[in-house]
Formats: sequence, structure tokens, C-alpha cells
Amino acid sequence: MTKMSFFSSVGHNIKEKGRGNDMKKDKKMRLGISFFGALMIASLFLSHSYIALAALLAAFLHELSHILAAKLLGVSLTHLRLDIFGAAIGIEGEISSYKKEALVALAGPLCNLISVLLLLPFSSVEGTPIYLFISASLFLGLLNLLPIKDLDGGRVLFCILALLLSLKLASRVLSTLSFLVILSLWTLSVYLLLRLGASLSLFIFSASLFCKIFIGKEGTA
Repeated sequence: MTKMSFFSSVGHNIKEKGRGNDMKKDKKMRLGISFFGALMIASLFLSHSYIALAALLAAFLHELSHILAAKLLGVSLTHLRLDIFGAAIGIEGEISSYKKEALVALAGPLCNLISVLLLLPFSSVEGTPIYLFISASLFLGLLNLLPIKDLDGGRVLFCILALLLSLKLASRVLSTLSFLVILSLWTLSVYLLLRLGASLSLFIFSASLFCKIFIGKEGTA
């Protein structure tokens, strides 16, 4: 996972203000970036690497797909802010259904996986720009489909659980599953570090994601 370390920060989080049927009119979406988000992007550009460019292109298409899906479904967006964990998209007003929320969340990973299928016949030579882009898109798509809070897979799973269970129980199930998946990733990273001396990026990513989702939110509660 050392070659993919820069993908580890690419997650996606949709912040919403509630649910209902009324939608406000579209306003101009604001763009922002945190200090660490800017630092991450700058480091990718300064690396002068095709791998970095492939990662940025895959991430750009991922986020663009979320935005286009939201627009097509009539969901108004207020801002997009980049940080070290990825992009946080602000929603104006309320999403009228879980179906719309799930479709917006799925748009990013599906775009990555579809691009992999379309370009796969042209990736016979390892190390070429197309090969690197396919690797980046595949990693990003699969990563975001993990059933973890704040990742696209977690958003979709929550929408499904909320239709079957109460909101409180759905949230508890997702929190428990998120904890188990992150713990598994962290355990795997420790094993790889001890056996192979590799996957430091996976160790940092899983530990950081745990702090962001669980410790960070507990501290602000």
C-alpha cells in the first residue's frame, strides 16, 4: 500500500441539516480547502509523478460524480471543502428521501469502477499512465464502498438500515460495523508492518479515521 499512500486521505462526507420535502433554490457553491488538504495536494504536485496525477484525476472524477448526481436529483449544494480526509459537501436545506442520498453517495465509487472497466482493455503495460489511473480509480472506488461512517459505503448502508430500523438503531449498527472494519484494517496494517515492514500508510489511515469518527465526535459532543 506504500504506492497508494496518497489515496488514503480520500474519503467523502456529506453533511446535511435534516430531512424534509422542501428544497431551497440553488445558490453558488462555495469551494474551500483546509491547510492539511492544501499541503497534501501540493506534495502530490511537487512529487512530479504520474502516480500523483493519476490519484488526483481519479479523486476529481469521484467528487465531480457526487456533484453531478446531486444536481440531477435536485439536491442543492452549498460548499465543497477539501481536507486531509477528502471532501466534505454541504447540502442546503434537506434531502427529501434516503433513495436520493444513497444515489448521491454511490455516484463517486461507481464512476471510479466504471472508468476501470472502460479502460481495462488498454492497460496491458504496467506502469503506463492508463495503468496507474486504473489502479488509482479501483483503489478509490473500493475504499469508499467500505461500510464505514463518513465514507460513501457507510452513507449507503445507513440509508438502507434507516428504512428497515429506527434512526437510533441504524446509527448504532453503523457505528459498531465501522469500528470493526477500522479495527480490522488497523490489525492488518500492524501485521504487515511487523512481517514486511510495509503498509505504514494503511496504519496511519486507519488510526486517523478512527480518531476522526469516534474520538473527535466524542470530544465535541
